[in-house]
Amino acid sequence: MDVITLTGNLLAEWTFDIEALQAGKTHRASAMSFQVGGKGFNVSRILMRLEHSSEAIGFAGGHMGELCSAWLSNRNEAHCFFPLEQGVRPGVVVRESDTDKDETTFLGKDLPVTPEAWQAACKYVAEAGPKWLAITGSIPGWQSDWLNSLKEMAAVNPRIRICVDTYGPALSDLTRLPLELVKINRTELAKLLPDSGGMPLVEVLKLLHQNSPVQNWIITDGPQMIVAKFSNGDIFEIIPATITEVSPTGSGDTFLAAMLDGWIRNMDREQMLTHAAACATANAASPNIGDFPIPVPGCYRPQVRLL
Repeated sequence: MDVITLTGNLLAEWTFDIEALQAGKTHRASAMSFQVGGKGFNVSRILMRLEHSSEAIGFAGGHMGELCSAWLSNRNEAHCFFPLEQGVRPGVVVRESDTDKDETTFLGKDLPVTPEAWQAACKYVAEAGPKWLAITGSIPGWQSDWLNSLKEMAAVNPRIRICVDTYGPALSDLTRLPLELVKINRTELAKLLPDSGGMPLVEVLKLLHQNSPVQNWIITDGPQMIVAKFSNGDIFEIIPATITEVSPTGSGDTFLAAMLDGWIRNMDREQMLTHAAACATANAASPNIGDFPIPVPGCYRPQVRLL
């Protein structure tokens, strides 16, 4: 297995198409669809499009868990769920057909992961032995001592590289481990380093390396400049291509998947960043997550500069 993605906050998501959303009114959908959402599931799907073996694991239970599993199986998406007594977090997206308004999204209450389920997931990864484990999204119920399960996993199978694209308490704790890669957006960076608001991003990267054993860092900021610092000391600035944005949803997940694709294919650092930024931009120029053309057209090529 090339990559196992771990999603801490799975989403069972329905999308309703209506004419116009009005408070206090009953609405009838003209169309509806269902999908399983979550950052790790997005990353896994894009990796499969990039011709890698990938499995998405998460936490789910009950009839909702069965619905999610059936939907994934029908799409031939490899997955594994660990018990979550409350079921699955629900979500509803409302699309209005007669206005230019953005989609309106309703997310259900976060469902905390249990210590037993977290330990079972880490044991599963250790036994599966993928090249990479990507820990993504928020992890409700996170406890600091859960780092021990990851340390045990690494002891069983030290060849597994771990990358993280998460936030909140989990991120603060996970950056105490010698992870291979952390991708963080500018918003979460401000929470991780509250005093970094006025600092140039290059200086923030140096500070992150000083305060954490993480090997490689990437800071993204939507369509704005990306910065990256690698374990060999190289620092890059990446300016994504300018496009007419259609839907930015999932572009960060696309970036991470393309970085892992480049790492597995032994691209050099500049090639990886160019590839990842181009894929993320192509995703933002398309209406649905991961449905951009592969190989990515050259018009999405970013500017990459080694500092």
